[in-house]
Amino acid sequence: MTRKLLNAAVAAFFVLSSATVVFAQTTTPATSATPVSTTTPATAAPSSTMPSKDEIKTARQACRQDAIGQGLKGQARKDAVKGCLQQKYPVLEKRKTCHDQGTTKGLEKKALRDFVKQCIAAS
Repeated sequence: MTRKLLNAAVAAFFVLSSATVVFAQTTTPATSATPVSTTTPATAAPSSTMPSKDEIKTARQACRQDAIGQGLKGQARKDAVKGCLQQKYPVLEKRKTCHDQGTTKGLEKKALRDFVKQCIAAS
């Protein structure tokens, strides 16, 4: 029990410290002859619009690489990736909350999809 608590505390510490490091980093201009874009979907500011599947996939891969770079494994890595994605796309957490509310109400398929769209738009 104490080991689980200790692991959870360490994971929380890494998540919080990595968030600070991510925001504290600066980019330097590229020195190559061709200009390189410094903004990617994975490093973009938090968005309130629903991201595309490709944006989510790219952001998830970047978050995984960050977690692996920190040496996280197992549940701690999963939690770090989840927290990272929620930071980049807070609308995903809202979508999940709305989806859970709709399924609790017994909605399915099209009615559930319409409920989730309306719920997200109301926020």
